[in-house]
Amino acid sequence: MDELKKIFLAGVGMTSTSIEKAEKLINEMVEKGRVTVQEGKELQTELTRKATGLVPATKAELDQLPFAKKEDVEALEAKMDAINAKLDQLLSK
Repeated sequence: MDELKKIFLAGVGMTSTSIEKAEKLINEMVEKGRVTVQEGKELQTELTRKATGLVPATKAELDQLPFAKKEDVEALEAKMDAINAKLDQLLSK
């Protein structure tokens, strides 16, 4: 799981860097008058949307993803705390 997380974060980092560079270029074009401010904003929005490949997801779509929810993690943490407490109790006897 750690390797998958590292790969994902590396991809996000590369995408972020590329988007930042492109945004700087767009800002320079606006400053030089090659595109209007409105056109620059539209370019940045379109670039970000296409570069990340992300579209807004609905809650229903997010619920379908195979990731643990906050409540799931909290429940597991509570179980682990209970197990650790029992283990400590057994080891101290």
